[in-house]
Amino acid sequence: MASQGEERRGRGRARGGRQRTGGDQHVGVERHTPGMDDLMGWMAGLQVQDEGTWRDTSGRVQQGERGRGGSGERGGRAGGRDDRRGTGGAGRDAGGRGSDSIEEGEVGRKGVERGGATGDRERGGRGLGRGRGRGREDRERSKEEEEQMVVWTRPQLLMDKKGTSGQPIHLRSNYYQLTATPALRLCLYHVEFSPEEERTGARKALMRQHTNVLGNYIFDGMQLFLSHKLGKDPLEMASKRPDNNTPYMVKIRFIKELPPSDPEYLKVFSLVVKRCLEYLGLTQVGQHYFDPTQEMVSQKHRVAVWPGQQLGIRQHEHQVLLCTDVIHKFLRLDTMHDLLRQILANHPDNYRHVVRRQVLGNVVMTKYNQRTYTIHDVAWNITPTTTFNFHGSEITYLEYYQQTYQVTIKDHRQPLLLSRPNLKEQRRGTGSVYLIPELCVATGLTDAMRNDHHMMRDLAQFTRMDPERRVQSIRKFSSNLFNNEKVKAELQQWGMEFSKVLSAVRGRVLPQEIISMGPVSFQYKGFGSDWIGEVKNVPMTSCAQLTNWVLVFPSRLKSEAEDLLSGLRRVSKSLGMVVTQPAIQILQGDTLQEYVQGVGQHSGVKMVVCILPNSRLDRYAAIKRHVTCVMSVPSQMVVARTLQNKAKLMSVVYKIAIQINCKLGGEAWRVHIPFQNAMVVGYDAFHDRGGGGRGGASWGAVVASYNHNLTKFYGQVTRHANREELTSNFRVAVMNALNHYAKVNGQLPERVLVYRDGVGDGQLLYVRDTEVTAIKACFEALGFSPRFSFVVVSKRINSRLFTQNPSTGQPANPPPGTVCDDVITRPERYDFYLVSQQVNQGTVTPTCYNIIEDMNSNLDPDRHQRLAYKLSFLYCNWMGPVRVPAPCLYAHKLASVTGQALKDSPPAHLRDKLWYL
Repeated sequence: MASQGEERRGRGRARGGRQRTGGDQHVGVERHTPGMDDLMGWMAGLQVQDEGTWRDTSGRVQQGERGRGGSGERGGRAGGRDDRRGTGGAGRDAGGRGSDSIEEGEVGRKGVERGGATGDRERGGRGLGRGRGRGREDRERSKEEEEQMVVWTRPQLLMDKKGTSGQPIHLRSNYYQLTATPALRLCLYHVEFSPEEERTGARKALMRQHTNVLGNYIFDGMQLFLSHKLGKDPLEMASKRPDNNTPYMVKIRFIKELPPSDPEYLKVFSLVVKRCLEYLGLTQVGQHYFDPTQEMVSQKHRVAVWPGQQLGIRQHEHQVLLCTDVIHKFLRLDTMHDLLRQILANHPDNYRHVVRRQVLGNVVMTKYNQRTYTIHDVAWNITPTTTFNFHGSEITYLEYYQQTYQVTIKDHRQPLLLSRPNLKEQRRGTGSVYLIPELCVATGLTDAMRNDHHMMRDLAQFTRMDPERRVQSIRKFSSNLFNNEKVKAELQQWGMEFSKVLSAVRGRVLPQEIISMGPVSFQYKGFGSDWIGEVKNVPMTSCAQLTNWVLVFPSRLKSEAEDLLSGLRRVSKSLGMVVTQPAIQILQGDTLQEYVQGVGQHSGVKMVVCILPNSRLDRYAAIKRHVTCVMSVPSQMVVARTLQNKAKLMSVVYKIAIQINCKLGGEAWRVHIPFQNAMVVGYDAFHDRGGGGRGGASWGAVVASYNHNLTKFYGQVTRHANREELTSNFRVAVMNALNHYAKVNGQLPERVLVYRDGVGDGQLLYVRDTEVTAIKACFEALGFSPRFSFVVVSKRINSRLFTQNPSTGQPANPPPGTVCDDVITRPERYDFYLVSQQVNQGTVTPTCYNIIEDMNSNLDPDRHQRLAYKLSFLYCNWMGPVRVPAPCLYAHKLASVTGQALKDSPPAHLRDKLWYL
């Protein structure tokens, strides 16, 4: 992979100081704060404390175990994604374009994870070093350092973050404890190569030639860790490239000694584990390791699946833990060159347009070095015969790939693919990378593939793993790892030893919620994924009237339209709805133009219902955009196939009726909310990858409740191009929501709780210091000081929890309401894990809650946990708990529908309606 920024990258590497390769974070090591020594001492004290008296934030004195272990982790996505994103079961996470009953009323997709488990969003080619200079202690902290540092969110006075309610449950997690750690003062060195060598593997090979001089060492491609200090500084040694004997000069320069309290010290554990993985013969792709020898191929769908392992080692509540989980990577069997040729054959007249639509935003893997890149553009004027400057001389791409990778390019006329660096890579001096299509294969799955239910079902047999099978796979991997002789020797050299059994954690199952629907109340048992069987023939809490509405459908779907209309009339009686005769608009065809024209003939209606022949996005988007932005009314889209299964027809129509009721302002059900005058806010974002990955638009949605039951929401969505715009829009949206709350209720809320989705670890500092501050500024502008909590919600995590099946004794998914607030939590965070869904297929993935602001909230840890579980019951598009708090899921729906279909902010007068369901 050559680039126009070749020389600049070289200069970026040579700027001195400690630099890093992209692979060194593959096991998830994070930095400690400068006060970690104090924390470690405090934790040691916690471990020896027995039963004691503790005081919660409300002033109550209770008896409890101060050192008691908590457990439980976050609820798995029931929609069917395996591995990193949770696995499928009967429950639903209700996200994406499943709205409007376009997916049978938010039934969700069963099957495999979207886009493969790992690496699809990671850029390869990170072995170029991160260019972090040595600098002085008082120098300004770089953005990169901020992203890598540990962000302390745990209040200083919070000595115990464990809840108390619920029944105890014994669990296992996918963590192994580091039982022995090295007692060494490590020496850190920086390594430079002349001439420059960009491949991490090649740099490691050049270093291995000097093992007799260096002794026991760890080298990540740029930084060198030794257990002793070299006699000469700097030390220069000569090496030769093994394949062609090219001479290199290796320069090793001392940086500093690392005591055990140094933030870099834990990184060594990561690098040691990474080296151990290499001993097993695994192939690194992006940040993770896969086994190509175990490749599973679906020739029918032209997709290969690589099984792999995802590891993370970091300081947890009381000890350093190694997290390991099974992951999968999807690779297309066809190259990008094959795709280009196929597009040319099928679309010769608008070839370039179709290429941009189908290629931009794809993540590809280069076959010669297993790195991944996001495609941002196609360089039509650059071919493999084009020359570029490489180390001061002109060279063609043909010559570069032949010399560097011993790869012969066959098609000399193919255009090159362009991958631009992200902001972090730009700071390291990385330039744009040009890729050869015939040497790239696409990773992950396209939207069309995900919408192919037959394909997803077939691929699920490779990736979906129930708890028993997953634990077996984890234990098999750990046995291969820890019993490998080279691994044993490596760990022994560094004084490291891991437990051979999965960590045990004690969890709690929270009391199950009481659901109220109209006059009926019942307790959710947690045995099934939903409660639809409990509420048959029960009226909804608040019913809207479906009057002055239009039903639009093509003539060939007349039978389905009649079934839908008769079904709505039947279920409306039991639900308490009023459904009048609609205006009927029959279309001759089913093109998007006919739908838009047909709908446009009915101005002044209060609701538009369309029956669609399939779930094509362009047609759905055109209708949704016209009805929402031009006609300014809610709409309901129904895919015909959901009405063609007569056995499930009434169940489908029942869900459609509930959706319509909520879009018109009604309420389906409620749970008991323990406080008055509260506003719950949810935030999430949608990133349009169709515009070329990182260059696409981003839409941030903020929804805020404005009634006591937390069932009615005021939603706003705006486009933003960067963090600054996001913060500004977030602040304005919260201000508008507060004003709307005051308008409806005659007063401002006494309590504001924000649940912020879509935040990575590298964004926590920004969110805490900027977004939280901006919201507080809103309070000050309005002259009031509410009880305020800001909670970051994370779904894409690696932690797993397993309970024991009482009948078979085998690993099983924990029940809904399982909470974990100890052992696998983080010492610097005010965090807990929650399993809110029942998952029957695959393995549940918990959801992580990190409370980064808790200003005068009067909520102790137990109340935060109970409230998070309550909010998972209030998403009215699924009759069961969902994986995240309902406001987060509403925000996700609002952002995705706007970003995929509307491409513009909806009218202001629709903000108090759930029109986007």
